[in-house]
This record gives sequence, C-alpha cells and structure tokens, in this order.
Amino acid sequence: MSTTPSGPNPVCEVGMKHPRDRHRMRPVDGVENVWFCSRHSMYAQLVDPETAEAVRRGDEWGHYEGIDGLVVRQGDERQGGQIVYFREK
Repeated sequence: MSTTPSGPNPVCEVGMKHPRDRHRMRPVDGVENVWFCSRHSMYAQLVDPETAEAVRRGDEWGHYEGIDGLVVRQGDERQGGQIVYFREK
C-alpha cells in the first residue's frame, strides 16, 4: 500500500450498524493503514481490492503482523484500496 495518508480514520464497524454508537477508529502507532477501536476491540486495515474480495466473514486474517485475526466484514473503498475489519482470535 501507499505511504501517503489514506484519508480520515474509518468509522468503527459497529457504528455502521448502530448509528447511536458512531465513532471513528484510531491509528495504530507505527503502522500505516491500520486502525484500532478500543471500545469494541476491533481492527481495520487498508488492503488492495483483490485481497479484500478474497476474504469473507469468519476467514482467518494474518495480514497485520503480530495479530492472528478473524475477518468481521469488508468496509469502504479509499485511495485504490479497501478496508477490512477484523478481530483477534
């Protein structure tokens, strides 16, 4: 992925479904294009569209070093990539 900023922090996946809990995730220090929601223990990562299209809810997610995760859902597109939301196993 690009080293340029990827736009504003993404909205937490929970907030997409529950508008009363709409809030943005915070960037993970030292890692580009990865965000974390401490309220819901969820991550978001910007990846290329091909990678995002290849996974479904419940698939294993190991694209962020140090975290073994499970895909929650795919999110919005931004700057040529797509957001994938995931949680730790």
